Amino acid sequence: MAMRRRRSRSSLRLGVVLSWVGAVVALSALAMAGIGLAGLRADRAGQDAQTMCAGHQPREIVALLFDSSDPLNDLQRIKTRQILDETLSAVPKGARVDVYMATAEAGQLARPLFSRCNPASPDGSAGWSENPGRMQDLRRSQFLEPLQQALATALRANPRKTSPILETIAAASVQSFDRARPGDTTPSTHYTMVIVSDFLQNSAVLSHYRHYPSIEEFATKSGWVSTLPRLEQVYIKMIYINRANSLKRQNKAHRNWWCEYFRARGAAQCNIEQL
Repeated sequence: MAMRRRRSRSSLRLGVVLSWVGAVVALSALAMAGIGLAGLRADRAGQDAQTMCAGHQPREIVALLFDSSDPLNDLQRIKTRQILDETLSAVPKGARVDVYMATAEAGQLARPLFSRCNPASPDGSAGWSENPGRMQDLRRSQFLEPLQQALATALRANPRKTSPILETIAAASVQSFDRARPGDTTPSTHYTMVIVSDFLQNSAVLSHYRHYPSIEEFATKSGWVSTLPRLEQVYIKMIYINRANSLKRQNKAHRNWWCEYFRARGAAQCNIEQL
């Protein structure tokens, strides 16, 4: 009988210990879940319902600028969409995409057709507290579909007598990149501007149809002040649209002029793709 009592007491002690261990584990799990849910609520509370952007500035911004003063031919349109799709398919979660049309004259503010953050990862991955299906539906309905509508509008020909490309680049860069962290050049920061244009500037400030001076000479002109973009550490992608009636103007010297201009304003890189 004594042996049975000892075993019963030992079993009782073991049961009490296991119960305490289980309780501690359960409370820890609840605490972690509470912290995670609190963080999720805080993150969602700081997200703008229209732009899908969180309260802090995104680490990646892609500004797309379209000069639609002349139409693209079918092949140019197809190639342009391929380049844009490749660029946009790599936009990570939280990155912002801004879409502009070259309509800003000197002193005017460029207003984006589209400005939203990507709410979900392109590869379909989701955080532990997120529903993958819901996040992808959100990305499709609140980001991809409105973005495609903006691109269709931007690529549609909008004939104009002027092509204020310099002015729009300046205004768009201030709109897009001034909202970022000033002077933030950490490796995780990435800013890109993609410009679809024939790059034949034509406004009161400067006309490439008449004459364009060197960058050094242009910097001494009064119109220079209205064409100063904020391009520090910005990667420039020029989708250079060739025009059959402007091949003499659209030469290597013309393309070099633009890259020199971008580098003079602090651009990290200038890539050109001719179509």
